[in-house]
Amino acid sequence: MIFRPISIFRRPGKSAPRGCWMKGVGMNSLTGSKKPARKCARPSAKRPAVRRSGKTAFCLAFCTICFIKRRKSDMEVRKLDCRLLGAIQNSVGFPNVPYDLRKVRVLDNFTAISDLWTNTVHPRDWMETVEGEFSLIAEMPNLHTLLFPKGRIPGGCFCINDFSFLKKCLKLKQLDVSGTNFTDCSLLTGLPALRIARLPHRSQLTNLEALDGLAKVKISFLDKPIGQPAQPVVPVQVEPVPAPEPRQLGESLQKLADELRARTGVPAYRLYIEADRKPDIFDSKFGGLPYWDLSKDYPQDITGQPMQLLAQLNFSSLRVGKPYPETGMLQFFIPQEDEMFGCRFEQIGQGDFRIVYHPEIDGSVTREAVLALGAPEKPCGQSPVFVERAVRVEPQLSCINDRAFSIEEVFRDAVKTVTGEDITGRYSYDYLDEDEYNDLFETLSDGSDGAMNGGHWLLGWPSFTQEDPREPGGPLEEFGTLLLQIDSVYNEEEREYDVLWGDCGVANFFIRREDLENCDFSRVLYNWDCC
Repeated sequence: MIFRPISIFRRPGKSAPRGCWMKGVGMNSLTGSKKPARKCARPSAKRPAVRRSGKTAFCLAFCTICFIKRRKSDMEVRKLDCRLLGAIQNSVGFPNVPYDLRKVRVLDNFTAISDLWTNTVHPRDWMETVEGEFSLIAEMPNLHTLLFPKGRIPGGCFCINDFSFLKKCLKLKQLDVSGTNFTDCSLLTGLPALRIARLPHRSQLTNLEALDGLAKVKISFLDKPIGQPAQPVVPVQVEPVPAPEPRQLGESLQKLADELRARTGVPAYRLYIEADRKPDIFDSKFGGLPYWDLSKDYPQDITGQPMQLLAQLNFSSLRVGKPYPETGMLQFFIPQEDEMFGCRFEQIGQGDFRIVYHPEIDGSVTREAVLALGAPEKPCGQSPVFVERAVRVEPQLSCINDRAFSIEEVFRDAVKTVTGEDITGRYSYDYLDEDEYNDLFETLSDGSDGAMNGGHWLLGWPSFTQEDPREPGGPLEEFGTLLLQIDSVYNEEEREYDVLWGDCGVANFFIRREDLENCDFSRVLYNWDCC
């Protein structure tokens, strides 16, 4: 398995040193220190075996027990509901130490009731199960999806003692508390990354006016109240909090956004998922059973297993125009069992993924004929696409984002045009405060369809969660055209991801423009990254 370094120690627009995650130099992944990770001492082959008497062994055992007891007394005990423990275990396995909580990114399965003796695992000395206690969620800094169940308690709701842990969930993007005893809407105003929130019935909520300041959050409510328990586990005392003013771009920031659009906007095509339409083998779609020319061999991975469809584009119906073909079907295939989804970063060959173009589409091909070739009928094994989805296309203007190599130069020029201010030597994230920075670049993109990183595109500016692999002057710079971008997308109605690249990442396929114009798809750069 191939790992890429993750830019976890980075301010917006600046990349972390390459390799800082996996190598012994750079940032120490456990402590955050910039010192090299310490290497273990090499054992000596000539070291004689140490023989210990029974008394010595007893003393060592006694000292070990005392040390463990001391560690137990020194370590702060965390309290948590057994359902939260089960959700953590479903997500990342049993947490052996508090640091393991940093691994948790998704909590969406609270059906398993776990305890400290689950699977004969001995009880951890830093945990204690207490009904209704969910404050441990505050120690999960990388949590981006939190979906509580709806009414698992007969005649009542999913009861939580205190929701103040939400104040620490700064990376939270999707939240569902509709089936809980959640009341205080003002807690949501401190979640800068929040984009989707599903809440209880309005009659259960307080500080509803706070929701007016969440213009970028897609909020929905239950149609009717869920029965509350007669006596909550612990009554929550909530003080009303004044609602913040709805946040809008200031005049100068709006002018700056307009200037960036004028400078960088390029004609492109955006793809939108149509979840209410069932696609057939001839439709443009993500995942599912593909169309196939029966006169050709069906694509196989390097192990000889039939590949699965990632995406297919029917240009006869999309009609996107040049430089794409006017007719035919373009398909993207990946292996069924590959944790990297067939991507071998910065490699051009298609041994682990496949791109196939059919100039003509045979309308007589049937599903049964394609299934007989061994083609998977739906996403299976390792796939970023969770369910087959039809897609449609709309012409749109694509604008620069904060991961583009040229963003700082373009930003400085735009600021000078709008304000007359010369900010040479300064960066966009220094010139703007955090809220202004986020507002500006989110205004330049549209995530209303649930897309996490700018959406699905043909042509235009690509999106990244880390950095563009096509460094100026590097060997990959020639792949200057975005053939296809597939983003991670959350389906609010079904409470599931339609597409998920790792940890809410995004995938790009790049091609040379002359190759696209000639329908030559033999040399394509495939890249994906995640947070």
